[in-house]
Amino acid sequence: MGLRAWRRRIREYDEITNVGPIVRRYFVIGAFDGALTILGIIIGTVAVAADESHKAIILSASIGAGIALAVSSAVGAYEAERVEKKLDVRSIERAMLARLSEEHKEAFRFAAIVSALVHGVSPMIAAFLPLVPFLFLDVRTATVVAIGVTLVILFVIGVYLGNLVRERVVITGLRFVAAGLGTAALLWLFGARPG
Repeated sequence: MGLRAWRRRIREYDEITNVGPIVRRYFVIGAFDGALTILGIIIGTVAVAADESHKAIILSASIGAGIALAVSSAVGAYEAERVEKKLDVRSIERAMLARLSEEHKEAFRFAAIVSALVHGVSPMIAAFLPLVPFLFLDVRTATVVAIGVTLVILFVIGVYLGNLVRERVVITGLRFVAAGLGTAALLWLFGARPG
């Protein structure tokens, strides 16, 4: 099947299932989860002890958490969407008093797979981008840059959502940044040890 035929089929599947809004939600939720999870690992580790020997711990724990979050998100999204789409098919068939075509059933399977892929990939992207500074900088500097990268990711997610609903994008972006800063403050408070 050629590229043009694939695009046509994807458009048809989207018309049947309206998968676009579902994928958008999964992307935002996954990216938000990935960004805040890695922020938690970085700040939690640095709050306790921040020296060069902890760089490997931060990277290893963060990569492990990012992969686990991606697998968890993808499998959870796939299973949830698979069940929901089966329920949709049954509901439509009952309402129509007829069986749906194989094309319709294939469209629902496609929607479940796409949703799972997006929900699996988005947390990994948002989780791994803040780790890049740890490959090139000392731990303290990398931590500051990683926090900045995370806040930028959160701001971009907020701007994207604000743009969709025609809100003031800066305000929506700053609300997401505020969630990140609040999380960072809580993590620092809980992670910092007296003495």
